[in-house]
Amino acid sequence: MPSLILALSTAYAGDFVDVAVTTALQDTNVRAGPEHFSPGPNFVQRGTQTFFENYEGRYTDDISQSHLVLYRRDDGFNDKWFTEAAFVLQFTPYLDPDNTDPGVDLRDDGSYVRVARELEGEDHTISLTGYAVDAGRFRLGYSYDLSYGGKEIVTPSVGAMPGARLQWQKDGNYLFAGGKSAINQSVDPSWAGNRNSAYYALLAGGGVTLQDKLRLEAGIGSFQQGQMLNVRDASQDIYGALIKAFGASGQIAFRTTDELQFIQSGELRLYRNSPDHVRETYISHNQVENVGFMVQAEANRLVHNLLDADNDGAQINEVAWAGDVQARLVFRSTSIAADVVYKDLPYILFNVPGFTSGTSIPSSLETTPQTYGRLTVSHYFPDARVAPSLGLGLLRPATYTDPESGNIYVQYSDRDKEQVPEDYDRASDILGSVLGVQYDISPSTIAVGELLYTVDNNLSRSVANDAGDLIRVAEPDEVRQALGFNIMLRARF
Repeated sequence: MPSLILALSTAYAGDFVDVAVTTALQDTNVRAGPEHFSPGPNFVQRGTQTFFENYEGRYTDDISQSHLVLYRRDDGFNDKWFTEAAFVLQFTPYLDPDNTDPGVDLRDDGSYVRVARELEGEDHTISLTGYAVDAGRFRLGYSYDLSYGGKEIVTPSVGAMPGARLQWQKDGNYLFAGGKSAINQSVDPSWAGNRNSAYYALLAGGGVTLQDKLRLEAGIGSFQQGQMLNVRDASQDIYGALIKAFGASGQIAFRTTDELQFIQSGELRLYRNSPDHVRETYISHNQVENVGFMVQAEANRLVHNLLDADNDGAQINEVAWAGDVQARLVFRSTSIAADVVYKDLPYILFNVPGFTSGTSIPSSLETTPQTYGRLTVSHYFPDARVAPSLGLGLLRPATYTDPESGNIYVQYSDRDKEQVPEDYDRASDILGSVLGVQYDISPSTIAVGELLYTVDNNLSRSVANDAGDLIRVAEPDEVRQALGFNIMLRARF
């Protein structure tokens, strides 16, 4: 779970690049075949995982990609000043059955310039960081899956959202404030066609660390998301009004020993590749001398003004909530982790924004939030360099029910939903499990084997009934009860 103080700490890279290369033989579901959209064992597809994995990052750990990081640090001409700058380019080879031509996806991933001044005492600075192209590493929230305020909050989608951040930091205490901007289309009844307009975001926060064991953090933000365009009549006063979002986040974290690192996402940190920051190996296992315990909890509240689905021509403030509690107990080289995550439907749909484009959730819809718990257990055998693990998760999905048809829909993410089979009176809980083993081959390379089992009885398909009408019925057992596997050779350097 990332701490905002670490947004200016290091995401380590190699001499010039941070490279992750994975060769993987995978199957999303050995029980199904191409007729059920499972192609069979292959080296091409990626993403064979359970719903509770990849909680602290954007990508699955079986992707092959690289970051080119050209970094420079210099002492300033004036005493106690120093500068840092990095050109951070992410490139990912095509690896998709629909992209058979050779090619590479390129994107900026946080290029920056930082000017800092050392103040009295150790680890005491004030700095200004400018994100040249994409300030996506400058966000609010702490767990990456719950974080918000990247360029995806703006609609229609934008390709770039640079920004700047001013921060004071002393040991584990910090304050920051900053902003971002994007250029996006804008409409107004007095104009002919669309124009370009600037959209702004403001972020601020701080944190305090007590005796290196207790950390308290909070952040607030204001974001211009887009415009209200989905109105019945463009002559209405509400047409073209700005959608303004506000967010507040807080986190409390406690650990019994500094041998345990606070959970933090590398996606929210600056990239550096100076000799002081280069790792000899990326392989890590949770180990303490005796016993260590850590717990972290966060809560996020978002609100934005939307078109009122129940009152044509009016606005309504829709509130969204999310939070989690993560705990970890480590006994020498045995690790037990338990997490509970909560997201309500408005939070899941916040970046759409709203239930549909700029519109609130109708009060007639019966909704339920997404909640899930996960438990993972692993043990590392140092002499054998082997680490077996087991993960179990149970998810109660976010849903909404159409009052007219009675149809129930599961909302997995902001863009992914599924209608529950029509003969079901409620959505089903989803079970996920993964049994794995990791073998460390060298400082840069590991071998991983995983067996994954997921039960999702909400999956449905359309069929014609005796009257010729299309209805949604449950997918076959071999689809709803998916058994997959991963066999991977993974290198990072």
